[in-house]
Amino acid sequence: MRKKTWLFVISLVGMAASAAVLILFIPSLFRSGEQGDVWAVGVLACLTVAFAVGARYWRPSTSISDGR
Repeated sequence: MRKKTWLFVISLVGMAASAAVLILFIPSLFRSGEQGDVWAVGVLACLTVAFAVGARYWRPSTSISDGR
């Protein structure tokens, strides 16, 4: 496999994992008095966006041949 494809797969898996953990942390934002969770949610959101940008950047080309 090419390096670009591996980077895409790693970015996709990283985005899925960080987004899943981010979703689990969302309810903690509505509890009072827990400032540490706000930082965790912010860091996870930035990490999710960074992985999404990486997956978009390293996306393999999807050239469709018409069979000729």
